Amino acid sequence: MDSLSPGTTASDSSSQTASELHNASVDEDAALQGACAQVHLPTGSMCIKHHGHEGSCDFVGPGEADDRLAERKTAEDW
Repeated sequence: MDSLSPGTTASDSSSQTASELHNASVDEDAALQGACAQVHLPTGSMCIKHHGHEGSCDFVGPGEADDRLAERKTAEDW
């Protein structure tokens, strides 16, 4: 991942640009909830960490992404 990807920027979800939200590699619904939402296109796995997180993404499978995102948001109070 490059240094300009949504998963590694220092911005928060309110400053996401339209190009980030309408990018095929970003899940728009999850991004609007404040998640990194980077999608690994070959597998459909999505990062459930907070937008602008440091370090590597935490990808989960497409079937569990929504539930795991909700759990993380509750646990981390975002």
